[in-house]
Amino acid sequence: MRKSDLLFFLTGAAALVYETVWIRLLARLLGSDAGALAVVLAIFMGGLGLGAWAFGGVARRSARPALLFAALEIGLGLWAALSPSLLALAGPLENPVARFSLVAALLLPPTLAMGATFPLMGRLVIRDDSSADREVCAFYGANTLGAACGALLGPLVLMPALGLSGALYAAAGLDALAAAGVICWLSANAPQVARHRPAPWLSAPLAATFLLGFCGLGLEVILARLLISVTGASVYAYSIVLFVFLAGIGLGSRKLASLPDTSPWQAGRKTLRLMALALPAATLLGLLALRWQLGEASLFGALSNRAPGGVGLVRLWSMHALFAILALLGPALCLGAALPSAVAACAADSPSAARESLLGRVFACNTAGGLCGSVVAAFLLLGSLGPGGALAVLLGCAWLAGLVLKPRQLGAPLGALALALIPAGILSAGGTASPDVEVLYLEHDSLATISVEARDDGPTRLRSLRVNGKIVATTAAVDLRLQRLLGYLPGFYHPRVERALVIGLGTGMTAGALLDLQSLEHLDIFEISSAMPGAARHFSAENGSVLDDPRLQLATCDGRHALATSSERWDLITSDPIHPWTRGSSDLYALEHFESMAAHLAPGGVASQWLPLYQLSLEDVKTVLATWTAAFEHTAAWLTAYDLALIGSGEALQLDRAMGLKMGHEKTPWQGDMALHLAQAGVGSWNELAALEVARDGDLRAYCAGVEPMRDNRPVLEFRAPLSFLAGYSREVLAWAGRGKFVANLPAACRPRAREVRALLDEFLAAPPGSLGTAAREYGNRLLALPPL
Repeated sequence: MRKSDLLFFLTGAAALVYETVWIRLLARLLGSDAGALAVVLAIFMGGLGLGAWAFGGVARRSARPALLFAALEIGLGLWAALSPSLLALAGPLENPVARFSLVAALLLPPTLAMGATFPLMGRLVIRDDSSADREVCAFYGANTLGAACGALLGPLVLMPALGLSGALYAAAGLDALAAAGVICWLSANAPQVARHRPAPWLSAPLAATFLLGFCGLGLEVILARLLISVTGASVYAYSIVLFVFLAGIGLGSRKLASLPDTSPWQAGRKTLRLMALALPAATLLGLLALRWQLGEASLFGALSNRAPGGVGLVRLWSMHALFAILALLGPALCLGAALPSAVAACAADSPSAARESLLGRVFACNTAGGLCGSVVAAFLLLGSLGPGGALAVLLGCAWLAGLVLKPRQLGAPLGALALALIPAGILSAGGTASPDVEVLYLEHDSLATISVEARDDGPTRLRSLRVNGKIVATTAAVDLRLQRLLGYLPGFYHPRVERALVIGLGTGMTAGALLDLQSLEHLDIFEISSAMPGAARHFSAENGSVLDDPRLQLATCDGRHALATSSERWDLITSDPIHPWTRGSSDLYALEHFESMAAHLAPGGVASQWLPLYQLSLEDVKTVLATWTAAFEHTAAWLTAYDLALIGSGEALQLDRAMGLKMGHEKTPWQGDMALHLAQAGVGSWNELAALEVARDGDLRAYCAGVEPMRDNRPVLEFRAPLSFLAGYSREVLAWAGRGKFVANLPAACRPRAREVRALLDEFLAAPPGSLGTAAREYGNRLLALPPL
């Protein structure tokens, strides 16, 4: 690798870290819903394209291009380092104009600078026409390979170790290093060739470049969704997908530079056409290999996460990388070779046009196509056509790109079409689906793939909700118990719940439990996925047809952002169970969010939060507890089975008094639907419920003493929880929750049941590690089968 390649590699790595962190920071202020993501994407990519186009002439005329390049990189680094402080001045925004203005103010200056560096890279390294084609391949490939490494560097190293702000500082350091290197090594640039003819805007190579950009970024959206439905939606799974895609583009460009020299600039159109026509077949053959590897009947149905037991993280991530390589490497290699070929084709068509202007316009067209492709794929094609139909449209665009380059020569396009139709036919034909699983619902929106499945589970028919391939809830009695208690428990602490909020709809069982509170007058649900309500209707028997209740107001929005920007107050706030393992979900466990929950409680209001005691380490659990207790003055914890329901309030928790107001006498405190629903969850009386309390405020604070709360700038759960994914159950925490000495703090009448519950828990924890899954199922069944008191 030459010195120039190393410098451009560093700038690519820094740019990807910037992009990743800025998207996270802006999500806190704008929300993570589809509209906010579209605004961020449009401005980011629009700035890149506009910068490349606008600075083509500047790069050509500059007498000191190395100094200009260095100034842009240093400016980028300074802007990135200052951006967290600038964003801290603005709170969460609800007004669309204000949201757009904030994103434009933050992202346009740096993205314009990033785009401007593309023609400047050409100005710095292209000495004459005889080497131009290879130099474009070299610097574009090096810069993209740097971006690929940045896709891993940010989430694997910088953000976990330094936090979001620290990651920006580190990336700014890479840019400063690159700027110094450019001044030292690349200042002695060759004299520019005197060319004054502007590069054309309308040409077949530019049209093909736009279409390939449309196809490329659209494919990334579709295939990334497919892959995370298999690998899981952790931050590391996304990083691996992005790394493979960018690395393929970089390698494709670099490989093109290594081919034998024939006639520089003259073979560009031929190579561009070849790449465009080869891309559909390369994509479909890769997907066919992926389907064979996964053993799936169809890649476009309801896929499930793959987490084989007994494997370590390295092997798991290697498996995820293999899946990504099969799906993405073929089209990425084609796309990597296509852009330098497009520059060569444009140069051949306009030999007197300035090289820098050509570079800027090709990059701008490619970026504009990528912007349109990603938006159309995510917001239109996925929802209306599904992944299979979306894939057909995008590959058709690549085929069309090959056609427009030589519209009168149909032999090659028709041959490529015939070649692609063979794997396409095999993929669309599918195979025999499992007879044990019935897919009741499958929908794709811009953020997630939602499915509902049914299968026999002994004498019952079990229904499961999947989000991006991961089962997040089922109709199993243990799941019913958890989700209903998340709603009931805070209600039992409050004398009269009139207004309640649930963040996340899911199956609707948590929200449906709140309908049983007789005092409830209004129920808000904030759900980010537009496809989720359709799934929740398949759980109407368990959620009390909550979507049809006149007291309900359902909003499709980012729940954290909607809460932060709301002026309303609620008597009860809870969240549907959302595991911090998935990318972005850790924001719902941050101190800033818990403090927002506390601030939006009405006087005497109570909040609850799910804390899973599986797929989290002891350190993870203590971090959540430290964060919860830092946000609420008064707290408690209840054991549902192998989960905790955390309770928080700004006022002293008075469960006994509140229960007395509700029940009238101890034995049968609940009537009607609530009594039925609690009985289904294995809770038939007040004493059976009270036996599940495992910690009060002092216990929780003592247990997590010395652990720092998780703040937005250091979302440690985002990076630690996926590493704990293979750890199974949090046995130490479960043992603490089942400690016998706490039983003495409970009312005397419920102590016998409390001891029974803890005895069952002890038996479960005593099971050998290899049989914990079976032991957990047995523990849950026996817990719900305890005789009534």
